[in-house]
Amino acid sequence: MHDAVLTLSSRAYRANAALAVSPALTLVGTLLGPPELGAQYTEVGDLVTLEGEVVDASNNLPVEGAIVSLPSLGLTTATDSLGYYRLDRVPVDTHAIRVFRLGYDEFEADIPVNGAEVLALHLTPGPIPLEGIEVEVVGLDELDWRTVGTSRQAFIGPGEIEDLRDTYQSLNHILQVRRLPQVRYIPPKAGDPTSTGCLRLVTQSGRPVCAMVVMDGIPIDPVSAGWMYQTSSHDIYSVLFLGGMEGFQRYGERGFHGVLEITTHHR
Repeated sequence: MHDAVLTLSSRAYRANAALAVSPALTLVGTLLGPPELGAQYTEVGDLVTLEGEVVDASNNLPVEGAIVSLPSLGLTTATDSLGYYRLDRVPVDTHAIRVFRLGYDEFEADIPVNGAEVLALHLTPGPIPLEGIEVEVVGLDELDWRTVGTSRQAFIGPGEIEDLRDTYQSLNHILQVRRLPQVRYIPPKAGDPTSTGCLRLVTQSGRPVCAMVVMDGIPIDPVSAGWMYQTSSHDIYSVLFLGGMEGFQRYGERGFHGVLEITTHHR
């Protein structure tokens, strides 16, 4: 390993030894001052200062905001903008050190602490696992079903309803302009007096099913639900859409295809 000069808190140290302990982290032993300081005698149990820097192993740039801790001692600190860290009153002994920073591999290793060295910790960039996140691929014909209205919120509150009712006479007119996330409002077929409105999940596969409608806390039967979209905007207080899982948890199997909760001024 080539010699390196580390600048920590405005002080320069010259690396004279290196010990690779993992692909994710390297410990670099560096004298804190003249040789005689490094040769000072310390006993196990003496309290010393542990300090050093955390750098990105791919480019040797300082890593700010890395969490450096000695779990067995309950000591924790974070690196500054120069990647510098410091832990005071550390007993001379071998301790487990742990380093964590989003975007890097987490590492834990046993290190000897004697107060005569600084530790340069080299972190390896790593992917960040995001549990519970699913990636969905949709066709071009479904892109129009995505939210493109004035908001991505599933709740249309009384203030927004007040702004919309002067221009749009009924709920179905509002839903064609103010789209709710992950659902599409399908208006009645022109010229078909038996056709009613339907709110449908965009990710739904198989036979399309209209979302359940609940008005003022009362579940509406599927035959009548489509007519609820004709409700005058002047009668509506607020509108809330519950996705499939949330609808299922609240209303059971009927809510699996989504639930539109309509609250009126007559509740």
